[in-house]
Amino acid sequence: MSGIKLYSFTLSGNSHKIRHFLSILGLEYESKLLDAHHNEHKSAAFLAINPLGQVPVLIDNGDVICDSNAILVYLAEKYDTHNQWYPVDAKSRAEVQKFLSMSAGEVLNGPNLYRGIKHIGKSGDLELTYDKTINFFAYLNAQLGEQAYLIGEVPTIADIALYTYPKLAVKAGINLSDFPYIAAWFARIESGEFFISEPEK
Repeated sequence: MSGIKLYSFTLSGNSHKIRHFLSILGLEYESKLLDAHHNEHKSAAFLAINPLGQVPVLIDNGDVICDSNAILVYLAEKYDTHNQWYPVDAKSRAEVQKFLSMSAGEVLNGPNLYRGIKHIGKSGDLELTYDKTINFFAYLNAQLGEQAYLIGEVPTIADIALYTYPKLAVKAGINLSDFPYIAAWFARIESGEFFISEPEK
């Protein structure tokens, strides 16, 4: 067993991203599932690890990494010896960073919140969130009409970062009939040997 621990929630899309990438990299880790319903992530013990009280958190032999995007970058930098998942050239890195930013912006306020309102009981304006999701899907579909993955013909951490919440939004009711390139992208990701399914809802 390695010295990696992952603190996460079962239904957290951000946690799923890290479990998925750890599987792709073939890294063993100790899973620490927190009880969100009982606010275990706000306990004194967890706040000592991450004062923001958020998951996921990765601990790698004593190094504490918070935030799903930061964890993806860290794992790619440290464990991907071929530099596929976080390319080293400036243009590709800028493209990856663009999509990581979108995962914390457009995806958070669109697909993530849409799924949260529909399936998890979060408060919010469902119609507005639906419109934001459809607008983002239109952008994503156009991007994927040009290439197999978000920045080219091989997947990167951009694809890992953006897959989960759009897929969960589809499970929550977004129709993919107008977005065939997204549907094909989902299928390519899900056909990967080390793919881990997203949460059920």
